[in-house]
Amino acid sequence: MSRIAAINDGFDEIFERCDAIVTAAAPGVAPAGLESTGDPSYCTLWSLAGMPALSMPLMKGEAGLPIGVQLVGRRHADARLLRTARWLAARLASN
Repeated sequence: MSRIAAINDGFDEIFERCDAIVTAAAPGVAPAGLESTGDPSYCTLWSLAGMPALSMPLMKGEAGLPIGVQLVGRRHADARLLRTARWLAARLASN
């Protein structure tokens, strides 16, 4: 079995119990300006494993720049991840 297949098998077990994994999208706040989109290393594992991931600016740093929170979904379950993100955004907006 390849390492990627073993990684996916482990995550499949996790997604039997949850809709998404919530994790940091980057090591800190978004960079100022348009020269960079920031450090992509926090999505490397998800890209390698073929898992959908999206970043949501749910928090802000001291200078008002967004801090991204990443939601990661099960392979081949992009629509489920988008529904989960919409649910999370609606819950946070109502608070």
